[in-house]
Amino acid sequence: MHSESNSKAHLRFAVVSLVLVLVLAGGFAFLARTLASTAGEANAATATRGLVGVPLHNALAAGSSAPTAEELQSRAGLATSYLGGDVLAVRVWSDGELLFSRGAAMPADRLPPGASSARFTAGDGSRVFAGYLTGNGFTVEVDRAAAPVDNAIASLQDGLIMLTMVIALIAYTLVQGAFWLSMRRLAGQHRRLEFMYTRGQEIRSSLDLHDVVAQITHDVTQLAHAQYGFLALFEAETGELVLRATYDATTGREDQHQRAIDEWFLRRAVATNTTIVSTQPVAAYTYLLGEELQTEGQVAVLCVPLALRGRVVGAIALVRSASIGAYSEDERRIVEELTDQAVMAVEQALLFAKVRSYADELETSYDTTLKVLMAALDTKDDATEGHCERVAKLTAHLAREMGLPEPRLIDMERGALLHDVGKIGVPDAVLKKPKDLNEMEWEAMRKHPLLAGVMVGKVGFLEGALPILLYHHERYDGAGYPFGIAGDKIPVDARIFSVVDSYDAMTSDRPYRAAMGHEAAMAEIAANSGTQFDPVVVVAFAAMMDSKPHLQVRVPHLISDDHIDHDDFTPPGQSEDSAA
Repeated sequence: MHSESNSKAHLRFAVVSLVLVLVLAGGFAFLARTLASTAGEANAATATRGLVGVPLHNALAAGSSAPTAEELQSRAGLATSYLGGDVLAVRVWSDGELLFSRGAAMPADRLPPGASSARFTAGDGSRVFAGYLTGNGFTVEVDRAAAPVDNAIASLQDGLIMLTMVIALIAYTLVQGAFWLSMRRLAGQHRRLEFMYTRGQEIRSSLDLHDVVAQITHDVTQLAHAQYGFLALFEAETGELVLRATYDATTGREDQHQRAIDEWFLRRAVATNTTIVSTQPVAAYTYLLGEELQTEGQVAVLCVPLALRGRVVGAIALVRSASIGAYSEDERRIVEELTDQAVMAVEQALLFAKVRSYADELETSYDTTLKVLMAALDTKDDATEGHCERVAKLTAHLAREMGLPEPRLIDMERGALLHDVGKIGVPDAVLKKPKDLNEMEWEAMRKHPLLAGVMVGKVGFLEGALPILLYHHERYDGAGYPFGIAGDKIPVDARIFSVVDSYDAMTSDRPYRAAMGHEAAMAEIAANSGTQFDPVVVVAFAAMMDSKPHLQVRVPHLISDDHIDHDDFTPPGQSEDSAA
């Protein structure tokens, strides 16, 4: 299949390159003909003037005074007395007037102004080439047969065209040879890369670490024609190299291991992230290889690190009898290429094993932690039961409408669910006081976001919930607590939750007021846009409630008459109805 594809590629390239070479050669040939014609004309004009024109011009210019017409004709006659060969005629012009003519009679108006050469047809139909020499007030015209000039120009053109064709043929041959060699090299690389990719895909298809290291050890050992191979992974926690898999090519035996190994070439490969090629006495490896490697004398060792993005995760070592030969550069390169593919599978399997273990632990701790926290909160203040669940769901809806990424919604929902967990640390005498709080009691109440942060900050999986726990009582104008930050410095999670929490609080009954309806609550939120609430969040919340009426309040959330939610109180100068 590859051979057929390569043959077609060769044929296509040969045809295309031939057409290209012919086009270029044609262009160069046309240019060569033009240049040859121009150069031939110039050479012919120079030669023509040299035949008679120069001596005649010198004769005419001789003397210190201006010659008479009779003297000019006499001098011209003497200078042109040797007229012959392919020189057909000589004429002398002065100020456009014909002063002298010898040879074939030509019309008097044949002098081209400012020309160095010209062509015309004689009276007998023959082609004539004329050269002109101008100076000292005279123009000397020498006419000669055009055929010798044309033959010289044609010969020059033919020579240049032949040279162009030879160069084109040589270039075409070199291009074809270079393409053929490149295709052979690329075909070999393609076959090797295809093999590497196929093996890499097979290795990466498994997420089980034992299967991955066993497959890598097997493939690399066979690919490098080694007798014995073993793979060790580096454990950063302990600083040890742990042997994970071995393969004996002589018996086909594969083994899984889990024991420390401290061979120098493995250590050096891992420490320096470089390939080690060495020849060592076989006795040095008897304790490691035992009787599995049937050889005597010297062994050739090739050790390649398993590195991903500069981080070494282990190394694979290959051993064979030195009588087979040391590892060549090609074998080393092939092993390195395959390990580049394999290390991704190792990293993937290690990560998967770690994530699977961590996920199992997290799942258990998540359930346990949330159950404990919610149970503690319900025990502390059961009058607001259901409030946390409502605001958690509504917060997730609004965050999704505002385009926050889905993974982040999980943290926001947890933060909304646990936003009042800090009240566990508030004394019951303050939390359940049926009267207004004094300044000291209010100060204790305002610390519950910080208490929530301290409590939840110790739980790793709830770190993403901290923005709501710590900042849900901050105001957009900076008059909130516990930090008094304003605007965009308040995390968007808390700015979203603040609107939702206030909406649920206002639509719930309080001992000091009845629950508001949806419209009244939305009006109150709009009235506090830009002061208590982020205007962008207010607009998004209003649009969501209009587009999703099922989220609007239909039945008031009743709270017992003897309960006062001091979390609903605000410091002097703030609106109680709009606070949450």
